[in-house]
Amino acid sequence: MSDDVFAWSAVAEVRKYFANTVQAMIAHVGREPLGHEIEDLVARGRFAPDEVHVEPGNLLTTAGLGRITSLLEGNGGAVFNNAQAIIGVGYHGGTSTNDAAVTDTALAGNGSTTTAYYQGADSGYPTQTGGTLTVNSTFGINNGNFGWFEWCLGIATGTLTPGGTLASVGTSPIMLNHKIASLGTKASGAIWTLAATCTIS
Repeated sequence: MSDDVFAWSAVAEVRKYFANTVQAMIAHVGREPLGHEIEDLVARGRFAPDEVHVEPGNLLTTAGLGRITSLLEGNGGAVFNNAQAIIGVGYHGGTSTNDAAVTDTALAGNGSTTTAYYQGADSGYPTQTGGTLTVNSTFGINNGNFGWFEWCLGIATGTLTPGGTLASVGTSPIMLNHKIASLGTKASGAIWTLAATCTIS
């Protein structure tokens, strides 16, 4: 009989809407569309992403594992719900060659909105079914405009305030996981959605 093994797997899908598509969306909606509005437009066939990048893998951090086990044991801690879920993307010095480490507590680009950007989840996210957690966050035309070489999920309490440092986003934030990979360079005027799925098995 084999021993039970805890397995964590994650996939990021970056859905990219370039400036011309965004301008058409703005003309259709009357303003910059929100994440759930973009999903609806795509679902109805009005628009489609200009490019989709899928990146498998993501390292669960020590802090992330600690939070999961604390909640399982009933010891409390902030939960990953819409009011407290964070997605962050970072520049990481313009390289994806270094590995993430379980001891990481923030993105390597942490410190400025020109090298990192953390914000909350879109309306209606996260969702959970069959051991798979799904969370989307849509980065608007003025946010996260740099090379994306890393991404993470996080949790914080209080009112989430988008920013360039994890410490400034909310109260007692922690980074749950970390992935270093080249996801592309977001330009001003574009809208990108990072859709992450994480499965525990």
